[in-house]
Amino acid sequence: MKNRGPDETEIILASRSPRRQELLKKITADFRVVPSDVDEDAFRDKDPLRFALRAAEAKARDVGTKHPAALVIAADTVVNLEAEIFGKPRDRVEAREILRRLSGRRHRVITAITLFRKQDGRFLKGYEISYVTFRTLNDQEIENYLESNEFLDKAGSYAVQEVGDAFVEKLEGDYENVVGLPVARVEKLLKDFNDPGESFSIDDIALPHDWGVGKAGGLVTFVPGAVIGDRVRAVTVKTKRRHRFGRVVKLESASPFRVDPVCPHFGQCGGCAFQNLDYAKQLELKEGYLLKTLQKIGRLSLEGIECEPITASPSLYYYRNKMEFAFGEEQGPICLGLRERASPLERYRKRTVALRTCPIFSRAVEEIFPVLVRDARERALTAYDPLTGSGYLRNLVLRESKGTGDILAVLVTRSGQEFDPDAAARDLMKNVPQVKSFWWVENDRIPDLVDFERKTHVAGSTDIEDRLGGFLFKINPETFFQPNPRAAEKLYARIAREVRELGARRLLGLYCGSGSIEISLSPVVDEIVGIDSEGANIAVAAENIALNNVPNCRFIEGRVERVLKDEKWPDFDALVLDPPRSGLSAKALKQIISLNVPHILYVSCNPAAFARDLSLFGENGYHLRKVASFDFFPHTPHLESLGVLEK
Repeated sequence: MKNRGPDETEIILASRSPRRQELLKKITADFRVVPSDVDEDAFRDKDPLRFALRAAEAKARDVGTKHPAALVIAADTVVNLEAEIFGKPRDRVEAREILRRLSGRRHRVITAITLFRKQDGRFLKGYEISYVTFRTLNDQEIENYLESNEFLDKAGSYAVQEVGDAFVEKLEGDYENVVGLPVARVEKLLKDFNDPGESFSIDDIALPHDWGVGKAGGLVTFVPGAVIGDRVRAVTVKTKRRHRFGRVVKLESASPFRVDPVCPHFGQCGGCAFQNLDYAKQLELKEGYLLKTLQKIGRLSLEGIECEPITASPSLYYYRNKMEFAFGEEQGPICLGLRERASPLERYRKRTVALRTCPIFSRAVEEIFPVLVRDARERALTAYDPLTGSGYLRNLVLRESKGTGDILAVLVTRSGQEFDPDAAARDLMKNVPQVKSFWWVENDRIPDLVDFERKTHVAGSTDIEDRLGGFLFKINPETFFQPNPRAAEKLYARIAREVRELGARRLLGLYCGSGSIEISLSPVVDEIVGIDSEGANIAVAAENIALNNVPNCRFIEGRVERVLKDEKWPDFDALVLDPPRSGLSAKALKQIISLNVPHILYVSCNPAAFARDLSLFGENGYHLRKVASFDFFPHTPHLESLGVLEK
């Protein structure tokens, strides 16, 4: 090895593998080998990718601690077939069994790489996945290969360069990855690692995304994972015309707004984004985002508009009353969880992150998931893959009454497979008495969405009930009901106060769902009419009227555009709007304006659509008088808004 200059970093390969040593020489011959003492058998992770990433990181840190000035390259390769992880076999018996399992099958070869330099805390990791399909092997072919003893230090008990076409029918992806080190990937990681990057401060969060925002090299730079107030060193991953995306290589100083996330899965699943950010700062960012959106997209001047401070959620955890979970098995045995957190730095694969708990929803997850996962494994049921359309189990929709704790469960599958929903319901309701209602939905549509068209009530009651603002509301699988009922009470009370101040006696409610806003407002008006296009919502709204003995409220089924156009409407004092996330259609806006209602109270969950529609109302003679915001979704970028307009 040559003598180094004072600014050159020594490179260490933390591996005994002669194959990795030969492959690394394609990038640089200037390295030495220091094997790690890490015992790979100590890792228990059932997810093969996480297993490999954890093992590679542990090897890098083990060697890096002993050689703090060196750049340590560590790798770990595993072979993955369905739910099994095959590392290096312990003996010939195990190697024989592994090769028999791989015979005639397509498996994955995963190599995780970690680059680490302890001296300055720099750390970078990546991975490569290749797919290998074996020919059908007979026992003699396997025994002939085992005679060579070449299997002993090979993940999956084989070396692709040795077995060649005799074993391999097809190889998809990086061949060198299957040999033991993905050279192209390592070269890219080394380039990124040696790029000193740029040091800059994170000054904002790019809502509605969860990316930190800073300025480096004269360009706005989005940095996923960074928190406002952080100072980071980041390398550029993608460059656009007016901005770029960066990856943190070192957190130089942590933000004073950083907090420890409550959820052990934070950062992996897409359920929430800001558990590591102080809640008061979350509120400040959301309120600012709403006002900036009104100005930028709606081109509204805030001068003369009463902008009320954002109202916090009464509960920061266990506040949601509905979640749609997904089954998955791409990287291990079948599991239940949420889709992975999306990042602009990586390809989104719709992978399901297995969850043990969900602090934004309910503690009941910790009891329900193990029962359903165990049953699925015992019955050899497969998980639906949204990319290929294969697999059987799709989703688990859970709805919880925050008043009683009762849970309604909806199991969503594809059709065409023998399945006993009664047995599944019995097992779940026996083990988790909190589950009071069980439904089964068959959904063969390709989009990764829950479709309730073919639903069957299996066991328990058909619905559950929750209380909101002194009223009871029925909840069934399809019912729209505000996902944070305690925060919804704050919003509805605010709307009722506005209605009283206006002196409004006759109200029209559009996009009424199951009637929660309209019924909540019934004590302060003489008459209120609600309209919604979903028949399931209107049916439940009618039940809610009877349940609460509300005589001055009625509901009409139909699209807002059609109902307003086809029916004669007397004068209303005020209009309450709570449209879908996309906001109002052009036809709906036209019909609403034609009613000439003097006061409009507009509820929205999408600031961009809200701003656009407020601007259009402004063009048609309405003036925005007040704006208020409510945090229905702590630890996420989302919020609920209220606009009060008048002619």
